[in-house]
Amino acid sequence: MKPFIAFLFIAAGGNAIYHIGQKTLSATANPMIILMGAYGFAFLLSAAALPFFQSPAHVSCGTQALQWPVAALGAGAFLIEIGFLFLYRTGGSLQWSGIAVNGLAALMLIPVAILVYRETFSVARIMGILLTLGGLALIMRK
Repeated sequence: MKPFIAFLFIAAGGNAIYHIGQKTLSATANPMIILMGAYGFAFLLSAAALPFFQSPAHVSCGTQALQWPVAALGAGAFLIEIGFLFLYRTGGSLQWSGIAVNGLAALMLIPVAILVYRETFSVARIMGILLTLGGLALIMRK
């Protein structure tokens, strides 16, 4: 199995566990306490896995962790967590919310991908955008 496929399944499995956890949270629990507990657990898992990953010898852990992309990742993760937490609390579907959010996020990233990262744009991708928009319209119908 190619590493890409293995990582795809790891991410998909983690995503499924994440959504089940989010959907089953108590509606009365303080969202900030929930997030602190979740990120505390993620911190412990990261600390346990740290010895299995190599870091460049010339770069300190602090230098790696204290960069703006790390802050952006943390802010994005926080917004994802809060967004899904309240989405599920307000009746969001376990079955479709993840698809709708990921489709919308993919559409939001198109200008960044093209303008900042110089990714290519094609007729096939335009068709994909149209299919995504159509799918979002169908998913969000009640």
